[in-house]
Amino acid sequence: MPEKELESIPTEKENGAPLDITPIPKIALWYVPFSFFLMFLASLGSGGFGGYYIFIYSGMCLVILLPIYSVYLVFLTWQRYKNGTLTSYVVGIHLLSFIAPLFYLLLVFTFNGSPA
Repeated sequence: MPEKELESIPTEKENGAPLDITPIPKIALWYVPFSFFLMFLASLGSGGFGGYYIFIYSGMCLVILLPIYSVYLVFLTWQRYKNGTLTSYVVGIHLLSFIAPLFYLLLVFTFNGSPA
């Protein structure tokens, strides 16, 4: 009887969800949490300014990396569209992987909302 229940659960192919997401959007999704983790580690032994330096330098890296990533993301999305493998799940992951670093870049540009 449990075998029949397992047969009724749709697989990823039947759902239309992709079996693979390229590693670049995954890295982009983990860039911001990894930066916060590095800030925490750097601020432990340096009197608090180490985290600030990581904050500024990781944001300045995004000034260069975000335009490159946006071109790559448009190319990847267009390629998936032409192949017929573009699903709403992939679009969601692509948008989220672009919006999270963009908000982090805006956070760095405004110095965490500081009026100074």
